[in-house]
Amino acid sequence: MTLVNKSGVTLKMFFDYCSAHSLPFAFYRLPDLKTIRVTAQKKTRINHTFTTEQSGFLFAPFTEDKAVSKVFISADIQAEEKNLPELSFAVADKAELSESILSREKATLKQEFENHVSQIKSAIRQGKFNKVVAARVRKIKKPLRFHPALFFKKLCQQYPHAFVSLVCTPTYGIWIGASPEVLLQVKGNEFKTYSLAGTQENKGQAIVKWSRKETLEQQIVTEYISRNFKTSDKSKLLIEGPQTVVAGNLLHLRTTFTLRGVAFDTWPQVIARLHPTPAVAGVPKKEAIRFIQCEEKSARRFYSGYLGPINQQKEVSLFVNLRCMEVTPQQLILYTGCGITKDSVPAKEWKETQIKLQTLLNVLR
Repeated sequence: MTLVNKSGVTLKMFFDYCSAHSLPFAFYRLPDLKTIRVTAQKKTRINHTFTTEQSGFLFAPFTEDKAVSKVFISADIQAEEKNLPELSFAVADKAELSESILSREKATLKQEFENHVSQIKSAIRQGKFNKVVAARVRKIKKPLRFHPALFFKKLCQQYPHAFVSLVCTPTYGIWIGASPEVLLQVKGNEFKTYSLAGTQENKGQAIVKWSRKETLEQQIVTEYISRNFKTSDKSKLLIEGPQTVVAGNLLHLRTTFTLRGVAFDTWPQVIARLHPTPAVAGVPKKEAIRFIQCEEKSARRFYSGYLGPINQQKEVSLFVNLRCMEVTPQQLILYTGCGITKDSVPAKEWKETQIKLQTLLNVLR
């Protein structure tokens, strides 16, 4: 059933209007809530900077370079799905639209990916890394009647415990995802983050057993966050877990970190220290990022970056951009990855990425 508000504007109509006027906008639904929210600009100009006083939606890549940089969507329009405004808010500006930078990467073949995993394992044996995350791309033809707003709605229905998002900007196009992973949640002076690593298929099993590879992968992320999360001697850090959590068709190990007594406006510095975590990059961090940039077969762009609403009533909710895809005129480009340690088996890692892709593929079907 399509929700129509008092103005008669649906999400699909709002999407089409903003797209036609080249306005940056985002749809999102926070985990375990039913309300779909919308943030949109009235002008086309893309912002790459913001202050902790500004309210809006932040969309950041895995790493920033000449090709991709973070986007801040100013909250000129801030509404719930049931209260969307009349479609007459676009304001003409003199900003020159940048050329759309859509992905031109080739899909990753199975043998290519397994060779890459073996390459990472070799580097780990040589003592260069403890862990590196391997990512890959899958491309499928866009279904004839596919509409991003309607697909976003289906994702919300299918994954009530995930952060579901649709982000559209004139430069970087349309990205849709359903992420299970929090990067940072801020409510006043309380900060919260999670160590989420280790993956297996959710088969409804009563007892979940984790292998040495999976527990080591989770431990690496947990130790990193423990070192980098605390901001001062005066703040109090509480660590809980690890515990098994369900994310749709997958199970993960998760440890919860809660930090109290922190100044709200320090959250950008905390993000700078945390991102990218070993859950999406590796350890040591700088060396792993350099290796990924040099050796990975496809550019990640906004996959394994972060996104979410910021500075709204002294709250920030940022999530790692996992289980996501880029929508281009002819194709859907799906991104996935997995953590590689000394105990990884290339064929099993390929299978893990196949399982993760089902988060989106199941809804597409």
